[in-house]
Amino acid sequence: MSGSLDRPVVVLGAARSGTTMLATTLATHPDLAYWVEPKYVWRYGHPLAPDDRRGAAEATPRVRRYIRRAFARFADRAGAPRFMEKTPSNCFRVPFVHAVLPEARFLHVVRDGRDVARSAVKKWTTPPDPTAIRRRLTSFEIPLRDFPFYVGAGIRDSIGRQLLPEQAFLWGPQFPGIREVRAEHGVEVACAVQWRESVLAARAGLAEVPAEQQFEVRFEELVADPDSVLPAVLAFLGLGDGEAVIAHARRHFHAAAAHRTEGERSPTDPYLQPLLADLGYQ
Repeated sequence: MSGSLDRPVVVLGAARSGTTMLATTLATHPDLAYWVEPKYVWRYGHPLAPDDRRGAAEATPRVRRYIRRAFARFADRAGAPRFMEKTPSNCFRVPFVHAVLPEARFLHVVRDGRDVARSAVKKWTTPPDPTAIRRRLTSFEIPLRDFPFYVGAGIRDSIGRQLLPEQAFLWGPQFPGIREVRAEHGVEVACAVQWRESVLAARAGLAEVPAEQQFEVRFEELVADPDSVLPAVLAFLGLGDGEAVIAHARRHFHAAAAHRTEGERSPTDPYLQPLLADLGYQ
């Protein structure tokens, strides 16, 4: 068996784009079992990859079977008929995700890259939580066959951060060349390029997904008017009775947090402007 899954929901988006906000809100729906960033499951059989890219050809029968079974078991344990996950690094492997979950419904969250980059800087410059790392390593998420690779990589990464703290620490989705960008241009530019490459990769991947299986959500519209945006999202997903979802949004969304300071400029703007203009941001 490949794992019984009914229209699983895949929430896509660059890190700090509002994917957590949307997924956490949708998770209040009783029909959804929400797994937060099962990144090790998505990397199954490929633990030492230099970045987060993964193509459709890598979705071999064995890989598909493992990932689908993991997700189906998660939904079964949660007692929900539908599975949902959110992993920002999936922006770089949409064809792979679609090959594993051909029946999936993709929600792509897009946010102004200037706000994303500014928010991401805080993550890049905050030391990782050792307890969170230990929880990951001791969880059942990491495939047993891949576990030794992650332990070794964790030790090397820890030593590298101590010896070269300015160059070694990376946060979020790993686009090709991220280490070089970080070392040559610094954190702010790395954050800007991370947003740009995430959005470009997601859009390119989604171009190969049937239109009826994808839906774009603008973060700014979501927080400003959840009463209009969320019913459309729920209808796309085929989820009825969304009162709890909308009520959660009314309690927790704050429209004022959606926009950067008017007129504020940043040295990262040149890295962002072409895509911002293409997306319709002023």
